[in-house]
Amino acid sequence: MTVSCKYCNKVAEHFVPNLGAALCGEHFLAYFYKRVKRVLERAGRGRRILVGVSGGKDSISALYALSALREEFNLEIGAVHIDLGFPGVEDCYEIFERACIRTEVKQHVISLKEEYGFTIPDLAEKVRTLCQACGIVRRYLLNKLAWEEKYDFVATGHNLDDMVYFAFNNLITHNISFLNTLDSVLPPIPRLKLVGRIRPLFWLNDVDSLTYLKVIGAEYCPKKCPYHKETKQIFLKPLFDDVQKKWPQSKVNLITSLRKLVRLSSIMDRREENMRLCSRCGYPTRLEVCSFCRLREMAEK
Repeated sequence: MTVSCKYCNKVAEHFVPNLGAALCGEHFLAYFYKRVKRVLERAGRGRRILVGVSGGKDSISALYALSALREEFNLEIGAVHIDLGFPGVEDCYEIFERACIRTEVKQHVISLKEEYGFTIPDLAEKVRTLCQACGIVRRYLLNKLAWEEKYDFVATGHNLDDMVYFAFNNLITHNISFLNTLDSVLPPIPRLKLVGRIRPLFWLNDVDSLTYLKVIGAEYCPKKCPYHKETKQIFLKPLFDDVQKKWPQSKVNLITSLRKLVRLSSIMDRREENMRLCSRCGYPTRLEVCSFCRLREMAEK
C-alpha cells in the first residue's frame, strides 16, 4: 500500500523516527534543514566553521548541510580529514576529497604520523582502550587546527542518537559533570585557546543522515574502524530505538529535559573549572600536562 507524505499528497519514501511518520523527498529536506538551522541560529551568523570529516555518513552529512546553508547564514567553511594511521581507510579520504570539491570548501589534511611521529595503532599495547585515545587525539587536533586557522567553531557529526547514548552512559557511570557539554553549541573560550563546538545534527537521528545523503545523491564511506570492539553502544542504542518506535518524541524529550536540568544546576558553571594551558604544548587541559602530550610521550617510549 502506498503511503502519503505527512505534509502533502506525494508518495512518502523516507521514514523519520522523530516524527513517527514518512515524508516525501522535498519535505524531508525541509525537515532536515530546519533542525540544522535550529543549531546555526544559536551559533550566530557570519561564523567560520571547521568541519571534522572522517568520510562516514554523519560527518559527510554535516559538511553538505552546512554548505547548503552557507549563504543563508553567511558561513565560511573548511573541512579537515585526520589520518590516524588506521589501515584500509584510503577510500574514506577519497570520499572526503570529492565532497570538498563538490561543496567548494577549503581542505585541510592532518597526518598524525607525519606531524607527531605516531599512529593510533601504535598505542594498542600501551593504553586501556584505543577508542579513548582516538577521541583524545581527534579533539586535540581539531581544536589546534581550528585555533591556528582562526575558525570560530569546530563542527562534528554527532547526532541525537549519540547524545542520548552519551547522556545515559554518563548517568550510569556517575560522570555527571560531563553533562555540561550536552548541547548543540558550546561557545569558544579564547583565554584557553579553545574554539567553540557545534553539532549540526544534534536534533537528527542516525538514519536521517543516510536518508539525507540518498536524497541529495552524495556518497559516504561505510567502513568501520578496524579496531572497533563491542561497546555499551551496541547494547544500549537498540534499546533506545525500541522506545522511540513506541514514543517518537522520546529521544528529543530526554535530551531537552536533561539540558534543562543541567541549566538549573551548578554543572553549567564548571566547564572552565580547573582548566589551564598545558605546560608542554600550550593548549587546554585540567592537568599540568594534557592528555595528548602524555599519549605522545607514551608512543615515543
